[in-house]
Amino acid sequence: MDSWRLLEIAVLSLIIDTQLDTVCGTLWSEWWTYSGVSGAEYWGKANKAWIICSKGKYQSPINIDPKSLVHDPNLKRLNVSQNKIKGILLNTGRDLKLVVKDTDEKPFIFTGGPLSYEYTLFEIKIHFGDNNTRGSEHSIGGKKFPLEIQLYGFNAEIHKNSSQALNSPNGIAAISILALVSEEDNINFDALIQPIDKVHFKGSSIAIDGFSVNAILPPLDYFVTYEGSLTQPGCMETVTWIILNKPLHISFSQLRSLRILNTSNGSQHPLSTNNFRSITSGHGRLIRTNIKSKVKDDDCYTMKLTSYEVNKQFKQDSPK
Repeated sequence: MDSWRLLEIAVLSLIIDTQLDTVCGTLWSEWWTYSGVSGAEYWGKANKAWIICSKGKYQSPINIDPKSLVHDPNLKRLNVSQNKIKGILLNTGRDLKLVVKDTDEKPFIFTGGPLSYEYTLFEIKIHFGDNNTRGSEHSIGGKKFPLEIQLYGFNAEIHKNSSQALNSPNGIAAISILALVSEEDNINFDALIQPIDKVHFKGSSIAIDGFSVNAILPPLDYFVTYEGSLTQPGCMETVTWIILNKPLHISFSQLRSLRILNTSNGSQHPLSTNNFRSITSGHGRLIRTNIKSKVKDDDCYTMKLTSYEVNKQFKQDSPK
């Protein structure tokens, strides 16, 4: 076979590969799931654009080991604005999310804590499990929670929108709220899931107006923070995670209303009720906290559930 024929074959192969990538690129967003052959274990293997999902050293979620936390007295209180938001509540078939509407009104902003910039909220995701022993993406001392709410913001001082920020250092900040089950309904959480019957099937959505994010936020004084990634493809390692120390309390009936959502357009297949990514390796990352080693009051802090202990070498620097 002459050299021209070999060159022709090589060029043809390149064209086919390029076209295949383009076609697959339109399908990958529908292909992935949280388990099985399309689960997180295969995200980076199936799509080369997601290779960081498999090879990345700053992936999320992780297990927070209370005994390995580094106390940082310079971490101040997290600050958020009081503005209510508008958006679209959407059943994606994998999870329930609120896409915040970009309006002329003042956005919901959070800053402070470990953040050097102001971040504008653009999305709220809700992860939950099929029973009360799992559902959250992050775990504390190996303990999972039945639900985790994640508030995603983009760096509004540098970027115009979340799409620009996703691939940039310091581009995204995420506030994680872990939930515990109690006997009484949480009326503030109810405001978010009240129209749940309108989004029963995959692809269904409903407009939400005047939702108060502040109403579902536990106290913002104490938290754990680390540098990580998105927990869905393409797993960009541009996220500063802030895991609030106090949990949100919701009722079993509220949790059950989420578990009956459907993953398809018509058939009775429950929404990926275990719609969370498995724990990834910490790879020796620095995980900081401003939680005091000894809490004076009797409030039920998330970290106290696993006998939080600050590293011995940092005890002398802990605030009194």
